[in-house]
Amino acid sequence: MRKESPVSKAKSLFRRYFKSEHGNVTIMTGLAVIPMFLAAGAAIDMARVNREQATFQASVDSAVLAVAADTRSAIGGLSGQALADRIQILEDFARDYVNSNYSAEVGGAGSVTIDLTASNQAVQIMARHEFPTTIMKLAGVSSVELEAFAEVRKAMRPVELTMVMDTTGSMASDSKMDGAKAAARQLLNILYGGTADQVPESEYLRVSLVPFASAVKLNQNAFDFSLDWIDTQGTNPLSRLNFSGTTRHNYSAWSQLRNNANNANRQWNGCVEARTRTGNLHVSDAAPDPSNPATLFPAYFAPDTPNGLSGTDNNYITSNTHELSGLPTSPTPTNIQRQENPAKYTNRPSADPTASTNSYGPWKNCAWSMTVPMTYDRSKIESGITAMQPAGYTMIPEGLIWGWRTISPGAPFTLVEGSPGIASDFISAYGHPRWQKVMVLMTDGDNDVNPGVNSLNGAQYTAYGRGYETLADNRYGTTTSGNFESALDANVQTICTSVKAAGVELYVTSFGSGVSTATQNALRSCATDPAHYTHASNNTALQAFFDHIGQETLNKSIFVSK
Repeated sequence: MRKESPVSKAKSLFRRYFKSEHGNVTIMTGLAVIPMFLAAGAAIDMARVNREQATFQASVDSAVLAVAADTRSAIGGLSGQALADRIQILEDFARDYVNSNYSAEVGGAGSVTIDLTASNQAVQIMARHEFPTTIMKLAGVSSVELEAFAEVRKAMRPVELTMVMDTTGSMASDSKMDGAKAAARQLLNILYGGTADQVPESEYLRVSLVPFASAVKLNQNAFDFSLDWIDTQGTNPLSRLNFSGTTRHNYSAWSQLRNNANNANRQWNGCVEARTRTGNLHVSDAAPDPSNPATLFPAYFAPDTPNGLSGTDNNYITSNTHELSGLPTSPTPTNIQRQENPAKYTNRPSADPTASTNSYGPWKNCAWSMTVPMTYDRSKIESGITAMQPAGYTMIPEGLIWGWRTISPGAPFTLVEGSPGIASDFISAYGHPRWQKVMVLMTDGDNDVNPGVNSLNGAQYTAYGRGYETLADNRYGTTTSGNFESALDANVQTICTSVKAAGVELYVTSFGSGVSTATQNALRSCATDPAHYTHASNNTALQAFFDHIGQETLNKSIFVSK
């Protein structure tokens, strides 16, 4: 049977009253008091109902926030019975929360019913409660049903995210590279609320990707790339350290080599070296300025190590005739003269850097895959993740500093690439009231440049150049090979401190068995706080931490919408 509303009941009473033709004036006067009394009672009851409705709504608002903040509300990947069971758990949790926090004026809160719906984007609660009346009971209205609806939407405060991913050679073991790719994609699935096919873009999410090894490779075809950042003329003194004489520098040296496959001149591949220690430019997001050569990034150029040198690691000009071209025959050229001889690179064939991640050449030890600057176009990030391949040694500060540069509002990167449905924009300012900045760093090892590899260079060639470079130009700040890696460790802390001071939320994870206890402790202090760090011993643990990052980022972005 359809329940008659309080308004209908009141109308019915008045209708019967006015139709009555019996009684005298006294009776009529007495009867007139009844609707007056009922009207006054209804007003009192409705005032109570209104107060109760506000209290009830507040308790439901609190409940939906509690549910959305609970890690169990991360339901991505659940379906069928597993999804139904999780919704039931959340619904029970919401009901208990309301019953614990809602003190009904009359009758208790035990009669509250809850209907809950949830997705990765929102949590909704519709709650109902029968509130007993007092005076209106005389008119047959014993209770009024209170309703309260509350919704929490996630990720409505937009996010700028950069993922700094270790792609060094050690990532080839134990399927770690596959695990890193899966974890990165899972983080995107959580933040976007679906797969790349389901959600190819979002106005609330901008992402950059920085694969790193001993150096970082920039994408010269990227939306926000400019050669103005790069020292293409050799005006930065660091660009000339690898060559004797005055005609050759890192950028120009690339074009002297020829491709084995087609004999065409090579072009710089996008790998960059660190800037000078003067003014801490090597650990700074200071903008490159074409009028100040020291602020420009030297092109990366790993020199050819001399033939026959003990511990040689990058010997790609194998002919002695080429290596000694133009050098005096007496006295016998030194190893450093042979390494810095510019003539040996002229028109010399070299292996294709795309043929093998470990091929020798001027790209040796640089990251195999390119950075993806900040973009709305999710497909660019997905493609960048696919392209990641293990190669090179570990220089955590170079990954960190370029991750910071992709999320910093100042040059070199200042723009966000648009997507099919979203226009390009500027990277947000630090402390922006709308955009939040998040950096994720993953590494599977300690800083490692193979110190002492030979007596000529002191270490593998990296973004910091030769370890044994004279101190004035030495980017490690030391010529003692035993101190190279501790210098890198110190730079990690310097960059992390600056990133956090700029208001960027920093999550850090070490990964696998190759990370020492000392590095784990250092990475923990690098993170925003200890809760923002974990050591993931395997692929499953890594994905779990990336899941946590995604869910926590969403939970910090929620608001109540009614």
